[in-house]
Order: sequence, then C-alpha cells, then structure tokens
Amino acid sequence: MSSSDSSKKALVVVDIQNDYFPGGRWALTHVEDAAGQAARVIDRFRERGDLVVHIRH
Repeated sequence: MSSSDSSKKALVVVDIQNDYFPGGRWALTHVEDAAGQAARVIDRFRERGDLVVHIRH
C-alpha cells in the first residue's frame, strides 16, 4: 500500500430512508435538516474520491 492509499477514508451512511420523512411510517422531527447535513458530508467524501457506502438497515 502506498502512502497516498493510507490517507483514504470511507463514509458509511446508515438508515436514511423514506419511512423517516413526513408521511412515512416512522416520521422523525428535523429529518430534513439531518438529511441535508448528510448530503453535504457525502458530497465532500465523493469530491475527494473517498468511498461512500449506503446501508439500509
């Protein structure tokens, strides 16, 4: 592994699902704000070329 490979990071995103949004089975408060923050973090990771893994639990 080269030194540039050791600086790579991965982001694991768990459970951002429609059921948590208004009209869903388990709607949460402020879910839109949380989803917006998650989207910004995901975008940053992708811009750097880091791995983004989505898990639906």
